[in-house]
Amino acid sequence: MFFLSTKSRTGMLVPLLGIILIACENKSEKTGASATGTNTDAARLPVDVLIAQAEELHQDETVIGTMMPYREVSIVSELAQKIIRVAFQDGSYVEEGAILYVLNDADIRARLRQLGAELELAKLNKERLDNLLKTETIKQQEYDEALMRFRSLTAQQELLRVELAKTIIRAPFSGKIGISKVHVGAYVIPGTALVTLQDQINLKINFSISEKHLPLINKGTKVRFTTALSTEQLEATVLATEPGLDAAGRNLEVQARVDNSNRKFRPGMSAKIHYSSSDRETKGVTIPTEALMPGNGGYNAYVIVNGRAKATAVSISNRTETDAVVTSGLHTGDSVIVSNMLRITEGTPVKAIIPTK
Repeated sequence: MFFLSTKSRTGMLVPLLGIILIACENKSEKTGASATGTNTDAARLPVDVLIAQAEELHQDETVIGTMMPYREVSIVSELAQKIIRVAFQDGSYVEEGAILYVLNDADIRARLRQLGAELELAKLNKERLDNLLKTETIKQQEYDEALMRFRSLTAQQELLRVELAKTIIRAPFSGKIGISKVHVGAYVIPGTALVTLQDQINLKINFSISEKHLPLINKGTKVRFTTALSTEQLEATVLATEPGLDAAGRNLEVQARVDNSNRKFRPGMSAKIHYSSSDRETKGVTIPTEALMPGNGGYNAYVIVNGRAKATAVSISNRTETDAVVTSGLHTGDSVIVSNMLRITEGTPVKAIIPTK
């Protein structure tokens, strides 16, 4: 009885030991596989990534311009005469044709009266000789001399009338008059600046743009501007551009017009001009500047492809201290590496970490 019982227990123990050994072998294999996977992940360089998202670009350029009057003229005298009247108030608004100054005209009028008497006598003499010429009482030469005398005096009379008209100085256009530099009693000579007149209903803004932006500015182009008076953006229309570039700075001189009917602005004020430097429907991807690496003649950015870093050449349209706008080389959905840049080379195994916002 004792022998049979021991044999039965031994038969049950052998299969149980086999099961335990198989289980231990399977556990050892799983542990080895897990350790291999852990070692593979540890070999990958952890990097922060940015998922590229292409957006429409709205880039503006800003330049400084100067406001100028639409029209400006320095009022001068054409005669050497004494001023007998100043017909405006300094700093007032005058209409076109308004009298500004009146010069002494007494001597001109006296010469006109004298010339008028001589002209009347010359006319009578011409008519008398004309009748005598018809009867052949005088020679043709005598009549011709009388005729030329009459015509010469007529021309002198017209000249004096022109001089008389110049004794009244009028506004050539409507605008704001400045401060008179002369007063009643002053003797002026031709070319003496008397006062400045400006048309300020419309103003011109003169500014310069870089040669690379030439296609963006043409006659009729709308630009925005701000002044020191307010940050509100107003609109101006490009009137004209210079035919050529400034050789020193390679810039193009531009002139735009702005409505100033409310007389809010003054000539000489500065203006910040804003105009778009991106074409319509142009798209780009904004990435941190630290994601850029110098490349052959430009910049590269690293993206993740099949778990490895891949360098791609990119084109930049604008760059600040913190961000850069990439217009080619990146596409929506690309995983752009933005950290550990100095440790990355082409083909480096990486592990992407997407920062949480």
